[in-house]
Amino acid sequence: MYMKGFIPFLTCKCFITSIGSRTGDIFMNRLSGIGPLGTGVDTVLWIVAAIMILATLYFVFRMTSAPEESRHFFYASGIITLIAATMYMTMGSGYGSFYQSGHLFFFGRYIDWVFTTPLILLDLALVALPKNYPGRTPLLWTIMGADVYMILTGVAASAIRSNFRWAFYGVSCAAFIAILYFIVVKLIPQATKRDPRVRKLFATLSSMLIVLWVLYPIVWLLGGEGFGVISLLAETICYAVLDVLAKVAFGFILTSNVPTMQAADEETSDISKVAVRA
Repeated sequence: MYMKGFIPFLTCKCFITSIGSRTGDIFMNRLSGIGPLGTGVDTVLWIVAAIMILATLYFVFRMTSAPEESRHFFYASGIITLIAATMYMTMGSGYGSFYQSGHLFFFGRYIDWVFTTPLILLDLALVALPKNYPGRTPLLWTIMGADVYMILTGVAASAIRSNFRWAFYGVSCAAFIAILYFIVVKLIPQATKRDPRVRKLFATLSSMLIVLWVLYPIVWLLGGEGFGVISLLAETICYAVLDVLAKVAFGFILTSNVPTMQAADEETSDISKVAVRA
């Protein structure tokens, strides 16, 4: 009599355990992205990780011989490439992505961007704004806050697979337009008032950054999060090239001339009335 009740119970327990185990496996596979990333995708990710590591070592080495007052530019550049190297290694090993509705979502990419892009903007703003600029600190926080908001809404747009993702994409693009406003209306007029060397450096960095950052949402549209026009490999290569240029090349240009960085870090400069009033 006891066996009659025990057998169904044992069968039910084994079934539940099996389902639980499979559910856990599925969840972990989704969370970690374990499985083939696609032909060449993991190779691209690891190549970029290696480039970021070498760039980090370069910035650290250069920092040791840089004047104290300009070392913060090397700190920021090194931290940017170090974070990027970490996340590219995570994505390359398969633990920075997961499948959702048949789409491979690289969440590691957004973890990278939410930390590195504000630092890139901080570097750019510090080149343009002297220490005597009115409201300098609130302006820096506003620009970086808009950037973080842009990335977080981009995460939502990428994670959501329904048509509602386009709303978040639009909001993210609106935040990007706000960042462009701050660069064009606040930073550029002030940069024109600075030392000619600083003015030239800012013109190079700002032009480079604007062009590269405009391309990111275009790649998003063409890639799997958007219309899916290009393959995963092509999308990965596009983001990889943009990241290397926006982080490594940007940092190289920024730190290539120590006297210019020292001039950018001066306490005072003529203040643009246009930038202050805007």
